[in-house]
Amino acid sequence: MDCSPVISDKERVRRLVSLPGVKPERVARLRDTTVAIVGVGGIGQAAAQHLVAQGVGRIILIDPDRVEAHNLSRQILLTPPMVGQFKVDAAAERLWELSPTVQIEQRRDQLDEANVDALLQEAAIVLDGVDLGQPREVLNRYAMRSGKPVFFAGATGYEAQVFGVHGGQPCLTCLFGSVADVEDDCAATGVLGPVVGMAGLVQAQEVLKWVLQVGQSLVGRLWQWDGFSGSTRIIAIPSRTDCPVCSPAHPQ
Repeated sequence: MDCSPVISDKERVRRLVSLPGVKPERVARLRDTTVAIVGVGGIGQAAAQHLVAQGVGRIILIDPDRVEAHNLSRQILLTPPMVGQFKVDAAAERLWELSPTVQIEQRRDQLDEANVDALLQEAAIVLDGVDLGQPREVLNRYAMRSGKPVFFAGATGYEAQVFGVHGGQPCLTCLFGSVADVEDDCAATGVLGPVVGMAGLVQAQEVLKWVLQVGQSLVGRLWQWDGFSGSTRIIAIPSRTDCPVCSPAHPQ
């Protein structure tokens, strides 16, 4: 018999409704919000646990990979017995422990141009936690044509970064150019585990700010964290008139 205490939604959001500028009706929207997380590694897991803990009602987890032993140093929802399981299943198991009422959908898919619309159709907000450039380019184009906010994130070495796209300009290509051939290879470059978590925490923060309609969004702005020096900066990114993705001169 499960004797765990039942935590009400009211208790879960009590500290949120006390924040300046937060209205109760906006807090209530969290339960009705669907967030898709593409890539359920260290970044995606960090974001997911805070979104679930804060009362987001539905999470779509998208990742084709299985848990490997080296994941355990950065992907803090995972435990050693989970090695070999699909990441979406292992993460969902832990997220349900945080909030048994949250709706979680596990999709063991590699996101690409052919399936992106179907996979993300029901999401209101999308988070990028992938380590390959091609899916990021797909997400960037999806953000432009869908008009949904997509928050991109990355972490290598001691540095984490987050950048938001919401239709219009600028987009991820304005910032980095083509990333189709870029791969975040932590085995080669190394990465400090908490730095990965920082990127996911900021993604979760941006989702909550978006739903609660508070603060200044990172849409069009790049947040960078240098864990080596302990410094943070935010840069407004200019749009490119020749951008092949978001420029009016190059309609998709």
